Formats: sequence, C-alpha cells, structure tokens
Amino acid sequence: MLIFGGSGVIGRSIARTFGLEGWKVGLHYHRHQSLAEETATLIQASGGQACLFQADIQESRQTRIVLQNFHKAIGSLNVLIWAVGISISTLTIKTSQDEWHRVLNTNLTGAFHALQAAFQIFSPQHGGSIILLGSFSGEQGMSGQAAYAASKAGLIGLMQTAAREWGEFHVRVNTIFPGWHPSPLSAPAIHIGLQQSPHVLPHPPSLGHVAQTVYHLATTPGVSGQVWNLDSRIW
Repeated sequence: MLIFGGSGVIGRSIARTFGLEGWKVGLHYHRHQSLAEETATLIQASGGQACLFQADIQESRQTRIVLQNFHKAIGSLNVLIWAVGISISTLTIKTSQDEWHRVLNTNLTGAFHALQAAFQIFSPQHGGSIILLGSFSGEQGMSGQAAYAASKAGLIGLMQTAAREWGEFHVRVNTIFPGWHPSPLSAPAIHIGLQQSPHVLPHPPSLGHVAQTVYHLATTPGVSGQVWNLDSRIW
C-alpha cells in the first residue's frame, strides 16, 4: 500500500496498521522527511517493511513518478491512501488568493493527480482500493475554514465520480471522515472552538480505531462511492 501524507499524525497510524498486517508500506512526504523516517522506523521495528518517496503533490508529474517507483520497487500496488491536508484559519472575506489556491491545490488537486496516476496502475490489473481522508467540514462548512471546507467538499465529489467511472474496472473509491485529532493541522481549531463541538459519546474514536477502519474499508470488497464518518457529533 502507498500512503500520501505518511508523515502526518493520522497517516502514521494508518501506515503502522498496514505494516502490522504484513503489508509493504510506501510513505510519501513533501517536506517532513524526518517524520516520515520515524514512521518507517516504527514499521520496521515491528517487523514490517517501509520505503520513502518524496514529492510535491501539486505537481502531477512528481505524483505519477511516486506511484510508478513504488510499483516498480514493490512489484504491485493494491491500496492507495490519501491522507494529505493543509488548512488556513481565515474568514472567507479575509482569505487571500494565494491562501485559497494553496489549500485547494494541495488538498483537492493533489488528490486528483494521485487518483489519475493510481488508475493507470489499477485498471490493467482490474482491481484496487482508494481511500480519501475527508472532513465533516466538507459537508457542513466551518467558520474560518472556507478554503479547507471547499477542498474537502470537492474530495467527496471527486470520490463519487471516480467510483462511478471506475467500478467496471473493480476499482473501489471511498472517503473516511477521521474526526478531530490533535495535530499540527487541527491546531488552529483550538482557537475557534471546533474541537469542542458536542459529541453524543464521551470519547471520540482513537487514532487506532481510525486506522483500523481505514484498513478494513480498504480491504473490503463490494463497497465503493461511500462516505464513512468516524464521529459522534450531530450538527
């Protein structure tokens, strides 16, 4: 399996879960090489195999090369996880053109590049699974999160369209909302109170539960075009 965003908090948990299940894990990173290396070390320490791939996913050529190199190195690719995400906490009226494009180009256009490249591998082998990590804000919107919410809403449309188009090739595409977890990405939410939105359960899913759900969905046949919300908040 290959995970884009393998240097992140959620990406690390997912990568370790696949590693523990005996999968050969490819870890993509952009700037945070040391964090990706730490994740690879954790996987290898538990008996798994991991390799690193650096790329700027805003560039379609770099993204395509990552998938091609992983496929050549491992010999197969069956699961692609998209766990990339950046956010800027700015009111809509104050969001600059540069901020808007940076978030959309990373979160949405980057995913588009990855899906296109993955399909080139999955279609000839008549099978593959893609999981996109989304966000509840993509359905409900969030104050101060215009670019982020728009990018995550776009992921849902991209996922469902790809699922419709690629079903005949036995390529499954789904989205998971992992819920709120402390990380550099979610840190700005502390200042606007997003993490305090009411849960109907006393404890939200842990990172381990999120990773297990991603693993089971990625390896479950017959499911595609779906959004899985790992949360207990009711809005």
